[in-house]
Amino acid sequence: LILALGRLAFKVLPGEPIGLIMEMPPYKKPVMKNVLAKTWARTKDFLYIAFPIIIGGSLIITTLDVMGILGVANSLLSPVITGWLGLPAEAGIPLFFGILRKELAIILLANLMPLTALTATQMIVFSLVTMIYTPCIATIAALTRELGWRKATAITFIDIITAITLGGLANILLQLI
Repeated sequence: LILALGRLAFKVLPGEPIGLIMEMPPYKKPVMKNVLAKTWARTKDFLYIAFPIIIGGSLIITTLDVMGILGVANSLLSPVITGWLGLPAEAGIPLFFGILRKELAIILLANLMPLTALTATQMIVFSLVTMIYTPCIATIAALTRELGWRKATAITFIDIITAITLGGLANILLQLI
């Protein structure tokens, strides 16, 4: 996907390739104090921003599941999940949970049904959609903080549409093989 988009951009965008935009500084041995300071800053950012969002998101999704709302949403999305993507209806719930953390989607799918019940095509399509669709909730929060809620929503929406489109196309192509 990245290779194809890069080749397309190279052919479509006007002008000559500009190479590196900035000069590379000389490499130095990292100072442990600086490494620890940057590591703590990033860890603190995760602990104070992303971790509460993941916990809160887990509570919200669990509440929606207990109230039956998640099942209703899964039923509404069933034509896309079972029809276009060719996945079993149960695959909708792991895709919802994947918003919290992407690796949760595949783990939850394995817990909901034996993976032997899935065909190779279904496994490929599910993995492809999971890799491309909406970033995890912590990433959405970071996008919102950096770009604002409108751009973050647009990016998330485009990611979802791209994932569903590519997943459906992969399903069709793999069915032909």
